[in-house]
Amino acid sequence: AQPPSVPLARLSGAMGRVKASAPALGAGALRASSKGSRRGATASTATADDSLAPTLKVARKKSLKLQRVGTDAWVVRGLCDSRECASIRDAADARGYERATSRGPKFGEANRNHGRARYHDEILAHRLWKDTGLADLLTAELPAVHEGPCVGLNPALRVYRYALDEVFGAHYDDFAVVDTGVTAFTFLLYLTGEDGEQEHVVGGETAFFASSADGANELFRVPPDQGVALIFRHGATCQPHASLPVRRGVKTVLRSDVVCRK
Repeated sequence: AQPPSVPLARLSGAMGRVKASAPALGAGALRASSKGSRRGATASTATADDSLAPTLKVARKKSLKLQRVGTDAWVVRGLCDSRECASIRDAADARGYERATSRGPKFGEANRNHGRARYHDEILAHRLWKDTGLADLLTAELPAVHEGPCVGLNPALRVYRYALDEVFGAHYDDFAVVDTGVTAFTFLLYLTGEDGEQEHVVGGETAFFASSADGANELFRVPPDQGVALIFRHGATCQPHASLPVRRGVKTVLRSDVVCRK
């Protein structure tokens, strides 16, 4: 059965914007803290200049489809297989995570409590974009935006790890100017699932809301199924969204952005 929708007020109490290329900045994107329980995660040794998985080879996927799941939001199923997802996840787990927290709604910040690691990996970003077939799919089927046609994924990669009950409350994702253009869409690749090694994740859906007002109704949600990419518009027209609490297992997701250029 589908879990009941979650009112916005229970997840946020305040809206913040998360910068696409600098996720530690902005009202809803919070500076990393080395304090607090990591629920088994190790301290991160990665910096924003590190590569995540530059040697990973990914296969081209046949018959990729862009499926609309809500306003300005789509999924691509089967973008990565279980081996590819596990390789990215294991590389991140081996390096460890810093803690992403917030001061809470009193300070105008969305509730946030999860692991985070940041990388700069042009090779992996290019392979996910080009070698999987994602580039051909999105350039042909994503709607035109004023930023121009899409040209690639932002190599500023982030990996988010959510253990039991961990969340990222309702927030907006902002755009960023990068070397190759300007970001226009958030890209989330769900890395965990029922792959024989990891416990199946229950909860942890990405939920979207009608507005930033407290008590706003949930519009739709996307479950964190392994290998699925969620792509949605960010910047001025971004819908408030949240990572709902994980009720079983550990959710790991790779975050990037779709870059556009005129």
